[in-house]
Amino acid sequence: MTTVLMVDDNPSDIDEMNAILTEAGFRTLTQPDGIHILDFLTSHPVDLIMLDLVMPKLNGIEILRELKKKFPTIPVIMCSAAGLEQVVALALRVGAAGYVIKPYQKDELLGSIEKVIAKR
Repeated sequence: MTTVLMVDDNPSDIDEMNAILTEAGFRTLTQPDGIHILDFLTSHPVDLIMLDLVMPKLNGIEILRELKKKFPTIPVIMCSAAGLEQVVALALRVGAAGYVIKPYQKDELLGSIEKVIAKR
């Protein structure tokens, strides 16, 4: 079973994504921010990370940079609200495997995940 870590500070976004992913057969884990994500990943192996771009304390780009240094083989899909295309482009240059726009559309979210998983 594929394990997906969802990192987002918005509980309703986590709930929405979790409902879609668990219905599709994924195992899900959550983190409310990126502060402790590196420690979390040392004891919780995951196949994929869904990472929000806009969060307090550390933003998604900062977290992505650290993830790529410490866990370069774990693919990361960035999540953002519409209108953040320049930040999404930066995330892709930093190493994101893809992105999805909020609010989540089931087919788009699952399609993005399946495309990334197929490349592994």
